[in-house]
Amino acid sequence: MNKRLYTYLVLAMSISLIGIILMQGYWIYSAWQNKEEEFSLAVRRTLREVVVEIQNRELNDYVYTYQMLIDSIGTPEDSNFTDVFLFLDEDQSSNMSTFFAYGILEEDYNINLPDDLSNKYYDDEVKDFKAVKTTIVNKNIFDRRENRLNSSISKLKSVEDIDLFKFEKYKTAFQEYASSLPIHKRTTSREIQLLLDQGFSDRNIVTPYEFGIYSNNLSTKVKSNNYIEVQSGPKYSIPFLNDRSSPVSYDLIVSFPEKQEFVLSGIIGVATLSFMLTLVIIVISTSALYQIIQQKKLSEIKSDFINNISHEFKTPIATINLALDAISSSKNNLNEKFTSYLSMIREENSRMLSQVENILRISQLEKSSNPFDMEQIDIHEVIEDAIEHVRLIIESRKGSIDISLNANNSKIKGNSNHLENIIINILDNSVKYSKDKPEIIVTSINTQDNITICFEDRGIGMDKTTQKLVFEKFYREQNGDIHDIKGHGLGLAYVKKIIDFHNGKINLDSKKGIGTKFFITLKNI
Repeated sequence: MNKRLYTYLVLAMSISLIGIILMQGYWIYSAWQNKEEEFSLAVRRTLREVVVEIQNRELNDYVYTYQMLIDSIGTPEDSNFTDVFLFLDEDQSSNMSTFFAYGILEEDYNINLPDDLSNKYYDDEVKDFKAVKTTIVNKNIFDRRENRLNSSISKLKSVEDIDLFKFEKYKTAFQEYASSLPIHKRTTSREIQLLLDQGFSDRNIVTPYEFGIYSNNLSTKVKSNNYIEVQSGPKYSIPFLNDRSSPVSYDLIVSFPEKQEFVLSGIIGVATLSFMLTLVIIVISTSALYQIIQQKKLSEIKSDFINNISHEFKTPIATINLALDAISSSKNNLNEKFTSYLSMIREENSRMLSQVENILRISQLEKSSNPFDMEQIDIHEVIEDAIEHVRLIIESRKGSIDISLNANNSKIKGNSNHLENIIINILDNSVKYSKDKPEIIVTSINTQDNITICFEDRGIGMDKTTQKLVFEKFYREQNGDIHDIKGHGLGLAYVKKIIDFHNGKINLDSKKGIGTKFFITLKNI
């Protein structure tokens, strides 16, 4: 792995890892915010429902109470107008309840009526309320507390049957009366708690809460048992039973001491899983980076070792060649056996030098991203020069090589020395892996903006497994008839490296016992 590719890989993995961590953090934060918004929305809706419920209950209680009074004591005989009764709290000591009776007199007054009634009733028919008498009734007629908390079907039906115009009159009169009462006379802590419990339960808000009603920023008697002035936790407020005519304003305030824990519990499962997966990714990525760094160090050590040992080998090889030359040039008569030994030593020495050169070339290629210069060359000339190097070997085995370079454009950008070396390697393999007389065909054609060169032989061929691994360093097939052929599996690895540096492609097509075709494709200029 070259230095630039290594740097890019480490940088990409680091950025990816940081990106994953940031995305997970953002997701958890977004989930937290969404849960916070859902919680706040649910609480506000519940508070609105509680206020509306108590307002409706309060008005319905009044109307229902009036109907019960009419049924019990009848309409006062000394009045020729419709009476509207307003009750006060019962007197515990006397077991009596006091009601004020209001009537419609001749004076005009302002009542807000629905639009559908404005056309039915004229302004001169709407009159003012004046207190004209007080009615005392026994408490046993009805129980206000029971009436306040019960919402039976019969009670609701009784209210629904009242004429709409009468209902609006009752509502207006009641609002004027109710505005004068303290808040603890209109509702109870128990009532508010029951409604809040029901509303929160319906919206799956299962966390402790405290509430209190404030009047002009001052605490009232209506509050939960554990509510204090300085209540911890987030607070939610809503106007409570505020009448336009009343000088006093009320606010229902609910606090949640354990809100954060509750919101967190909604995402803790997914957040924990996300954290664990992120941790696994971090561990794996860190381990991968560590392995890459170690592999790079090992690769550098290997490359340095190969370079050093190869250079060390070249010196004794050269010395051996000099010694062989000296012996061969000696005037002493050498017998035939001694001469054959010298020839064998020279051949093996030359082969070892060739392998050392291959090792050095591959090491140099792996060490640098741009190991050689590129220039405009004629690939046909390179092919012809390479063929001249192996022609004598082919002829010595009574083989033949057929050349058909038919490409019109043979100009490419490349390095002639390395390209010549790889062509020699391919041709040398064709000779070595031919059983009898080597028969080689070299052709070239243009395909679009490329030139494709084909090297075809009638050798022993390769099976499918060998074709997949033949370009790997040090790979050699160990079965069949080729185990006797000398080599170290570096030639085709070197070929693949050179083609890759030229941004070209190399493919092969081989059949066992029939032969092999190598296809090299390079870009024209």
